[in-house]
Amino acid sequence: MQSSSAWSLVSPALCIALLGGLMIQKQTRVRAEDAEPFHAKAKAAIESIPYQLGGWCGQDDEVPPAASKLLRPNIILSRTYVDPTRMDRRASLLIVQCKDSRDMLGHFPPVCYPAHGMTKIADEKRDWQIGSLLITGTQYEFLQVSHERDLKMAVCNFMVVPGVGIVRDMDGILASAADHQQRYFGAAQFQVTFSADYSQSQRDEVFARLIGPIAPVIQTLRSGGVQ
Repeated sequence: MQSSSAWSLVSPALCIALLGGLMIQKQTRVRAEDAEPFHAKAKAAIESIPYQLGGWCGQDDEVPPAASKLLRPNIILSRTYVDPTRMDRRASLLIVQCKDSRDMLGHFPPVCYPAHGMTKIADEKRDWQIGSLLITGTQYEFLQVSHERDLKMAVCNFMVVPGVGIVRDMDGILASAADHQQRYFGAAQFQVTFSADYSQSQRDEVFARLIGPIAPVIQTLRSGGVQ
């Protein structure tokens, strides 16, 4: 009888404790609207990127409507920068920031460029030291064959996951998308694209020229997420 009486006291207390735990879990669960202040901050940071970077002058490129529909981005920046002292020296800067990291899945150079008729001919893991910021990414090369001439393009690519940091490839996005607490803070992808005729030292110099001045933007994009 004593054990039955003891259980009658413990059981309600246990139920209350379990309910309390469920209430706490519900209160701490991240919802899409909880990430909105971060996304507003991220959008403002990307919009603040100047049209002059490292002495090069930029001009906005048209963003295909299909890309916006597919990625559902918070913001896309697509801009071509040109060396005013040598008009043949140019590079494109693309930044895509999505509110939900699942929208980024599968959308990166090894998938997107071949979908537009280009063949991947090389890829290499690259680490770029930009001041105190280490950027871990991947450098790709693509070939497009046409009747007029063959076009070889190099793409330096990296991604930023809020609260996690800079990730080299899609694996980091997959981990974020699988985490229901993290996914609503989204992800950002950066691409610097130029002629594959550039030497490696020239590629690194152009990458640093365009990415160096926007290191604070990258830091902003890293700062969100579930802490």
